[in-house]
Amino acid sequence: MKINSILGLIDKKAKNRLRKFLRSEYFCTDPQLIKLFELLEKKNNKIEDELKSYLWSGLFPGEKYNDVKLRLLLSRLVSQIENFIRIEYRQDPNYDLSQLKLYRHRSEDKLFLQFLEEQKEEQQKSTLRNETYFERRYAIDLEEYDYLVSKKRQGEFNLRQISDSIEISYAIKKLRHCCRVLQIHSIYKLETLFPYIEETLRYIESNNWYDLPVLGFYYYNYQSIIHPNNSDFFKRCFELYEMSESNFEEEERRYAFIDILNYCIRKLNQGSDQYYDMIFNLYNRGLTQGFLIDQGKLSRFTFRNIAEIGIQIKEYQWVLNFLDNYKSYLDHQYRDSFYQLEKARVLSDQKNYSKAINLLAHLSFSDPMIELSTRLERVRIFYETEEFDLCQYHIESMDLFIRRKKNIGYHTDFYKNFIWYIRRLLRPEKSEFKYWKLLRQQLEKEDKITSRKWLFEKIEAKCRLN
Repeated sequence: MKINSILGLIDKKAKNRLRKFLRSEYFCTDPQLIKLFELLEKKNNKIEDELKSYLWSGLFPGEKYNDVKLRLLLSRLVSQIENFIRIEYRQDPNYDLSQLKLYRHRSEDKLFLQFLEEQKEEQQKSTLRNETYFERRYAIDLEEYDYLVSKKRQGEFNLRQISDSIEISYAIKKLRHCCRVLQIHSIYKLETLFPYIEETLRYIESNNWYDLPVLGFYYYNYQSIIHPNNSDFFKRCFELYEMSESNFEEEERRYAFIDILNYCIRKLNQGSDQYYDMIFNLYNRGLTQGFLIDQGKLSRFTFRNIAEIGIQIKEYQWVLNFLDNYKSYLDHQYRDSFYQLEKARVLSDQKNYSKAINLLAHLSFSDPMIELSTRLERVRIFYETEEFDLCQYHIESMDLFIRRKKNIGYHTDFYKNFIWYIRRLLRPEKSEFKYWKLLRQQLEKEDKITSRKWLFEKIEAKCRLN
């Protein structure tokens, strides 16, 4: 039943307020609805057919059951609960301007001006400086403008501020949307046009609006995605976020944090090793602030990424503690497999290969990226243990897997390049120093490759041997 799903979303304290709402004749004129609500609260998890009989006998004892009548009553209760939710969970009652409109329409100038001043003061006290802030400022300024033009035909009024509020709000909304779409594009190689984006950027630049904290964050965030090799854009983006976290709403602040994290991860994937420590610190911060936990759950991909960063900087004990402490935050279906994969990664990095391969032996993942990572780890372990035939077999299997999968985006080149280099490492006929030196120089210039550091170590070892 729809009503059970809706009631399940309302906590105990809010349900007490809902009772008051349903008992109020101002909001609810049907006394049967509060009775129906109380019966639903005492239903003791009855199945639907039993529940209907239970509700009917409680509402109309002795009457013959009428399904249409009960359904209509349930429908009216759902409507009333939805009205309550709209009131209970409205975003910010302090910015309801219906009072201001009423005073203006009734020409109550003193009340209007007093309430207008209160709204402006409330607006200024707010720490927000995001799209919501400028939309509210626009609404307040527009009420003031309508009041002023009703009093005199000519004057400066406040048209520039109204215009700025509209444009700043639009620019924030536009750039935030573009950033979100580009994040998806970076993975799936999609293409979407952004109408008027160049005009928007030029208008921001001509007004120096990139110094406004939230707008500036999205401006530099967008530029850092479009121009990934210019680190100055990202640095300024990060500075603005650090300086003005409170200017974002809570959920928006979380998305901004994720954007920063994603940029660092992309740079790391492109071989910029200096981002390891920054990402590790960001993950610690994200766990502490709850940005990485969504509805009590930690994404299996985030779980893995956090562990991988810790492994890369040799924080083995921290990673093991993290795996144990946050395993329960994973969806049950992924819990054991992802835990085993990352524990195997720790063991492998500690050169405990036999235990690592035992954990990896029977792991298989439906997600192609995680499956590729697992296959890569097996290849590395078999190479380290000099099981070269097994290593070769798993390389070919990995290559076939990549050719069959069409939805792994830019990662395809990273894994294909890894396979190209590992195949050359397995060529026994090559023993001259010149060959390995040239291969090392080629790897140094490679900008799209996974496991670069490990490959470099193996090629360096070949150079030393020859």
